[in-house]
Amino acid sequence: MEIIIILAMIAVAAGIEAFIYFKFGAKGLTYKATLNRLEVFEGENVSLTEELSNSKPLPLPFVKTEIVAPDCLDFGVKTQESKERLCYIPSVFALKAKEKCTRTRNIKCGRRGVFELGASSLYGGDLFGFSGFTLPAGVKETLTVLPTPLSADDFEPSSRLLYGDILTTRFICEDPFLISGAHEYTGREPMNSIFWNGSARTGRLLALNRDHTTSARLLIILDFQRRKDILAPAHEEVCELLIKAAALAMEQSVSLGAEFALSVNLPEREDIKVRAGDEFRLEQLRRLAKIKPDCNCSLEDFLAESSFDGFTDTIVITPSLSQASADLLKKLKRNGKGAYVYTPRNESDADFCCIITRTMTKNQVGTEQQ
Repeated sequence: MEIIIILAMIAVAAGIEAFIYFKFGAKGLTYKATLNRLEVFEGENVSLTEELSNSKPLPLPFVKTEIVAPDCLDFGVKTQESKERLCYIPSVFALKAKEKCTRTRNIKCGRRGVFELGASSLYGGDLFGFSGFTLPAGVKETLTVLPTPLSADDFEPSSRLLYGDILTTRFICEDPFLISGAHEYTGREPMNSIFWNGSARTGRLLALNRDHTTSARLLIILDFQRRKDILAPAHEEVCELLIKAAALAMEQSVSLGAEFALSVNLPEREDIKVRAGDEFRLEQLRRLAKIKPDCNCSLEDFLAESSFDGFTDTIVITPSLSQASADLLKKLKRNGKGAYVYTPRNESDADFCCIITRTMTKNQVGTEQQ
């Protein structure tokens, strides 16, 4: 009889406890998830800090959160992945009355993109698991992962970077820092142009020759078309490599101190902006972080529609360069403009291509050709 009474008392106590947690478990419970940095480059680490606070006098023996994040963000733990390329990272907390618990997770960002991560709901229960509660968390942090530029080692035979000033005959004013020789002094030259050392050696009065220069102005064209006969984007790994090549081209432009513009062959056309400086480069990197590879038309048509007026050089970044597209770029070179192509595969006889030689791209290109 005593055992039955004891069991009944335990059942009543458990029922009361379950009712209390069902009724009051979610009250006074708050959850926050914050990133220490909202913008990083590929390969860098960020920290996600979860903060769970229990402001009521009732302890919570079990509270579970589940962070939803894309699979390209490495949390350093084994996670469950879905077909949507999302992973779910659980966290279990135990809180005393009026206690706050903080947990920090280090995340390695493996791929460029704009991602949302955080918990959508909280799950909790009593000590015996008889009762539970669910609380909407609705906490989302937006993380922007910018593409990293390729290095010069990723090109063959060498990366044809742009260096120095560009000679021109279109301007009246000479460049006082660019000396290209000397000539006999005629009396019309200013005194500061006299070549005193050369005059002393030759015994004749000489004046310096100065050339005319202009600053480079680059048009960077990014194309994702797989092949000239297929109006579809290349494999994901190839497209990601091309985006990194575009980041390299913009980095070259900034190091050169040149203005540049980025034009992308996408169905949604955007106005081309031409500016210089690292701030503008970051703005375009954020644009690249959001891009979903696609193509609106063939590269040949895109080049034919593009305006090259006002640009001294053109850099084309594409999965493959056909002969027709190469002929259009050769025409630009005949008109005195620079033309460069970054591509994993060259189908033309053009000699101005910088071939991307990353191992994963070679393997992928070989698969596509088969």
